[in-house]
Amino acid sequence: MRTCSYRNLRTLFVAAGSLCAVLASACGDPAPPAGGGTTTATDASTADAPADGSGRTGGGADSATGTADTILAGGPVETDELKVAITVLGDQALLKGVVIKPAACSETSKCPFIVVVGDYDHSAFPDYVPGAKQLAGALKVGLAVFNLPGLGAGSGKSEGEDDVGGKYHQAAVKDVMHLKAAAKWVDGNRIGYLTIGTGLISVTKALKTFGTTSTLKNVKFLIDVEGPVDRCSISQAPMDEAANIGPADGPGATDSSCHFSSSGGGTHANMYPPKTGNKPASIVCAPGAWPITKTGAGCNDNSWWSERDPYTALKSANYRYQRIQFKHDHRLPSYWASRLAIQALASSPSKYFQLNNMEPCGAAWSDAECEGQPCWLEGPYGNGMVPAPYSDGGLVKVTFDALFTQVLPGYVKRMLDTEANKDCR
Repeated sequence: MRTCSYRNLRTLFVAAGSLCAVLASACGDPAPPAGGGTTTATDASTADAPADGSGRTGGGADSATGTADTILAGGPVETDELKVAITVLGDQALLKGVVIKPAACSETSKCPFIVVVGDYDHSAFPDYVPGAKQLAGALKVGLAVFNLPGLGAGSGKSEGEDDVGGKYHQAAVKDVMHLKAAAKWVDGNRIGYLTIGTGLISVTKALKTFGTTSTLKNVKFLIDVEGPVDRCSISQAPMDEAANIGPADGPGATDSSCHFSSSGGGTHANMYPPKTGNKPASIVCAPGAWPITKTGAGCNDNSWWSERDPYTALKSANYRYQRIQFKHDHRLPSYWASRLAIQALASSPSKYFQLNNMEPCGAAWSDAECEGQPCWLEGPYGNGMVPAPYSDGGLVKVTFDALFTQVLPGYVKRMLDTEANKDCR
């Protein structure tokens, strides 16, 4: 298989919208992820099609914007109640969610399995479920979709303490994987996590803490959709002096805790810029911002934050990692969380990590390198998830259904097909 530099060739094909497709065929790199439509979950024949690593399930692609093909109709799926109760410090808590099993999966035809962990203000169950069912049927992949302890709404709210990625949340992501990946129809050697937003906090810490346990040691990949990576990106919020957010950063917003650096452009002004035009100033560690308002733990509370630091946990990653970043981040004013995540992975034992469709195991591109290039995802499915407070009216909303049916499938295939997407170091 031929190899060549994505970075050196990326300028050649952008105008034609064919960068990733050309590189996939000429250099052996994966083509961009599938997108452009939804499944009907009626045709089992396409669900059985093997993942070929191309990220495609149809024809035609607009790789310059990170979009690709319509997902063809997948097979039928079955949904069962999650039925997982965790015990933390003597307190038992029942988690609410579902397990989605493609009907084609069985003990003699095992399927990969992914645990989906949502953002802090999402009701992952039931909001993610319609799209997740279509993805499961199309790719023949089992999924567990649930609400972390204390999260969700109404009858879908999980029991237990919402401790923002602490012991309750870590126990939940560990036990859901341990119990549900043990099903006879699951291929225990092809399991992974998908996190959206702050779901990254609990998953990375659980993998670091429990990574040698019987099940988590077999976790092969993590797909991260715009997760914050440190206390500053987690607590970041648009300035609102009436809510005690600004005008200055809160206590604990230091160069080390926020990963500010003059090298590589990671300055405070670039990562969390001041007010520009209609875009509000970006404030970190403010006493009035989540999760500080909820927990009382400011950014200067090192013992609390050390339990919830994805950057540190990612530096010990021994799994494949895929970061997904839209043109408009759903929380942050810049792309620096993505760059810091890749920086952490570069220091880890991981054999494969990638930001969007950039070069695997390569450095994340700077703003200057991305000028006019297909760095950040946008397409017919939209260009960012809500609330995207810094989009300045430019947001085209990516719905949960579009995320699961038009964006994620190609990346799931990329993580699963290790022959087409071999270790890059």
